Amino acid sequence: MMIRYWNPIEEADAIRHQLDRLFEGIVDADTSTVNWSPAIEVWDQGNALILKAFLPGVKADDLDIQVTRKSISLSGQRHAEELPDGTKHLYSDIRYGQFQRATKLPVEVQNTKVEASFDQGILTLTLPKAEAEQNKVVKVNLAGETESPAIDTADNA
Repeated sequence: MMIRYWNPIEEADAIRHQLDRLFEGIVDADTSTVNWSPAIEVWDQGNALILKAFLPGVKADDLDIQVTRKSISLSGQRHAEELPDGTKHLYSDIRYGQFQRATKLPVEVQNTKVEASFDQGILTLTLPKAEAEQNKVVKVNLAGETESPAIDTADNA
């Protein structure tokens, strides 16, 4: 009698691969047209927001970046690598084709002063905050115990 140990992670991974192949066939037989969305990070650096988008395999010429005062939209395309004749494609987790990612920004930015860099598949955008957002100061006045606190906003230069 042979004893076989059950590995639930291996089983779950096999099921995930089967479902991936099933849904790829349903969405479109040609995997080069499957939509995907790049991962992004956004953080506040004081006077500016920094956005990083992870776009490995995407060329700068295939990117379209649009920034409004309140949102950002990234779109473009990642092309599949052409395989030499006689080469058989067995498996890929990489998505090719059109992508689009739009996100609302937490504060207004000066969309005419955005700086961008694209290095080794990582897009970095520096989004300067709008002047009103940079100088926003909130003053809290405590009133008597029976009154609720009053909040005033003032702009300081």
